[in-house]
Amino acid sequence: MMALGAPLAMVIMGVESDVLWPISIILVIVAVGLFIAFVASDKRSTPSPKPNIVDNVTSRQMGIGSTDDFADLDEDVREGAARFFEQSGRTDFRILVDDDDFQQLKHSLMRLLRLLQSISFDKRIREKVLDQAHDRDTIKGEFDHKSFFTTLELLLGKDVVYIFERFGLSTNMNFTTAAGQLLLAITILLNEGLKSKCSYEEFMRELSYDNEYCNQLRGVHEEMWLLYRDSNVDVKSEDLDDLGLMLILELVARDTRYVMDMRSLLNQLAEDIAQIVGKNEVITSALDELHGRVERDKQIITELEGEQKTIKREPTGTIAELDQLVGLSLVKSEVTALKRFVEVNKRRQEMGMKTPTVSYHCVFTGNPGTGKTTVARIVAGIYKDLGILSKGHLVETDRSGLVAEYVGQTAVKTNKIIDSALDGVLFVDEAYSLVTGGKEDYGKEAIATLLKRMEDDRDRLVVILAGYEDEMKQFVDSNPGLRSRFNRYIHFEDYSADELMQIFVNRLRTFDYTIDSRGETVLQQHLEQCVATRGKDFGNARYVRNLFERTIEAQAVRLSSLAEPDSEALSRITENDVKTALNRMSHQ
Repeated sequence: MMALGAPLAMVIMGVESDVLWPISIILVIVAVGLFIAFVASDKRSTPSPKPNIVDNVTSRQMGIGSTDDFADLDEDVREGAARFFEQSGRTDFRILVDDDDFQQLKHSLMRLLRLLQSISFDKRIREKVLDQAHDRDTIKGEFDHKSFFTTLELLLGKDVVYIFERFGLSTNMNFTTAAGQLLLAITILLNEGLKSKCSYEEFMRELSYDNEYCNQLRGVHEEMWLLYRDSNVDVKSEDLDDLGLMLILELVARDTRYVMDMRSLLNQLAEDIAQIVGKNEVITSALDELHGRVERDKQIITELEGEQKTIKREPTGTIAELDQLVGLSLVKSEVTALKRFVEVNKRRQEMGMKTPTVSYHCVFTGNPGTGKTTVARIVAGIYKDLGILSKGHLVETDRSGLVAEYVGQTAVKTNKIIDSALDGVLFVDEAYSLVTGGKEDYGKEAIATLLKRMEDDRDRLVVILAGYEDEMKQFVDSNPGLRSRFNRYIHFEDYSADELMQIFVNRLRTFDYTIDSRGETVLQQHLEQCVATRGKDFGNARYVRNLFERTIEAQAVRLSSLAEPDSEALSRITENDVKTALNRMSHQ
């Protein structure tokens, strides 16, 4: 029997969150990988036994139990199944996980591992986890996507423990029970990972054969399971009871992109486990509770999106930066003219000449993804350079950042956002939504509060409202206070297919990727089709950014079959990567 070897290198992290729920996290950053690789190597180096199993005995028929259970089978099938158990040396042993169970379990775990791999390549999430660690300086070596994937894989093992405990199942690998056999299957599949080729016959052989090879292999996987079950990798919240992978996304990374996919896949895994061991009152109740957490996820996503949409950005904008943006020729002309107008007025003031009162507030109109937020940040920086604003930072928000749910809270919430924007620019996206809630809606209170503060702090606050062209004109015209303060409109045209292609290529260069000629052709043709058929909700540059992310995710999945991809492979985007990404986006 192979022993575990040296103690695992552990890194303990504590994370505190003053929003949502307090949380502590213990992550294994470096470990396990070498052990898993060694186990896999040991497994491959040992020759497999070759039992003489009758071909017409299906896997599912073999899984029905001991030879006493074969009475209802055809004679030839009964003889084959009996021979299998005779060869196993354990004629009284029951296999309680059948072929269909095993294949469904494998499918669910592979989908989870693929999602974990995508998350592990997400540098933003990886850095958030690392940045919030108290003692991150103790980490030895680089916290790269491989070590992060190992950490997430261990958390998945811990979440299996969580599900078993909620179901009232033992987490000991007792091979005479369905739960114990299920744990063996889970451990085998997690051990082999995304490259798993383990068949149901191999699982049955390891489970039931009484020989030196299978006994050793079962022992290795028992120790592997103990490593998952008893490892220090864990995520806990004092006030929120949930699976560790959900807490990582919602409370540590505070990232909404993968939340619903993760919940769906973990709930499916729980359903698979319940199906295999058999549902009872406890398990049914636990499943209902797990499925019920979807509503809580939606609440958390709403809160996180509210935070994400109220973002403070430091000033960095210049006309030179504006000129580097793809397209937007009309916008560039308007902003340049505004800058020159302000410069001239400032020069007239310096010379003691009379100058009219100038409103620096703007309305940006256009469809999603046309660069309104980016240009707003640049304008904020220009205002700072011209001395109009002392800080020139940009605070982004929308209806969710201004309007509260109860009477008397909207003014407080709106004032808090405005306070954070003083001496800078407040950017309100989809501003027209402030008046779409009906008579009892508190959006009008937010508008009244904003107009008052624009007057009270007119020397310290610039406001830019943004949204669809028609809706924004109707919104501003509907309120005399808005109409008198917002008379400068800048329209953002949709991007052409060539401009969208240039945006994609720019992102490739920024992140050290290249694309082959066939992939470029497929992408260009797709973007031309998008432009020809798009409606006003088409995401423009935002769509291209999402497509870029899906494309590099597709590349990452493709490269997972390579042990050590070289730099050329890591940088190259292929035609198939683009097609995979497009197919995935078409189903969203």
